[in-house]
Order: sequence, then structure tokens, then C-alpha cells
Amino acid sequence: MDVDRCRVTVGVHRADFDRSILEQLDHEYDLLLLDWELETPDARGVLDAFRQSAPEAQILVLAEDVPADDPVDRGADELLVEPYSDETLYSTIERLLLQRAYEEAMDEFFRLSTERALLENELQSGIDAADRYQSVVCNLYESRKRAAAIRDALSSDEFDQSLRQLLDE
Repeated sequence: MDVDRCRVTVGVHRADFDRSILEQLDHEYDLLLLDWELETPDARGVLDAFRQSAPEAQILVLAEDVPADDPVDRGADELLVEPYSDETLYSTIERLLLQRAYEEAMDEFFRLSTERALLENELQSGIDAADRYQSVVCNLYESRKRAAAIRDALSSDEFDQSLRQLLDE
């Protein structure tokens, strides 16, 4: 993968099939690119284990033909069936990573909004929380800017898909 072509920062890690795949799963990954034809280890088992290990991560499955057992029904976020162009692969990876980033930004925004509301109640009750309140307001402003920047990087269709995914959770 030519990471220089991506609109987002990408670090690529390849699985080492001489080691246990379970040892290599990391909850810090943002996206798993999985070959559905993989036999050892079994792609279905890898998908299941990765979904449990990194439930927030995106999973993109690549297949030679439309599989009988749908990976999306099993927990994958997207399925690409050959033939697909490099451009389609790159744009799908970018969209999934941007969706993930947008979801994280919105989660942080809602968390900070809730914290700000609680701190406003504390301030009205006479509790000294002014410093924490100012910090949360600043972080909330930055979070809003980050979410807006990610939103601007998404096309209208990509944003609609991200929003549907957010609302489904």
C-alpha cells in the first residue's frame, strides 16, 4: 500500500504468520484489512478475535468472490469483492479511517459536553470548579474544531454513512 497517497496518516503492520495471530492482535489498531480467502489462520476466526480485541476498530474484508458467509453479517464494516481498483481500495480505507476518527471526535465532544453541564451545576451550587470548567470548555472547543475538520474531509455520502453508523451504536 502506498501510504503517501492517503488523505490520512497510515501506519501499516503486517501479520507474521510464524507467530500466533492472537498474540498480534492489538486494541490500538484502527483498521484491519483481512483477506477472506485466508485459510491458516482462518479468516473467520481472525475477524471474530479482532472484533473482540478491538471492538471500535474498522474491519475491511477483501474477497475474490461474493462469500456465502457474509463478513459484514459477522462483524466486518465493509466488503470489497474483486475486481476492485487500487483507487477503490485506498478510498475505502480512507473513508473507514475518517469515519473512525469522526466517531472518536464525536464521542469526545459528547463526553466533554456532559462534563461541562455537570461542572456548570457545580458552579451554580457554589462548588469551586472554575479552573476545571475553563479547561473543559477549552477542550470542548478544540474537540468541536477537530470534529468539523474531519467532517469537512468526508464527502457527503461518507458523512451520511458515518452518521448512520454513529446512530446505530
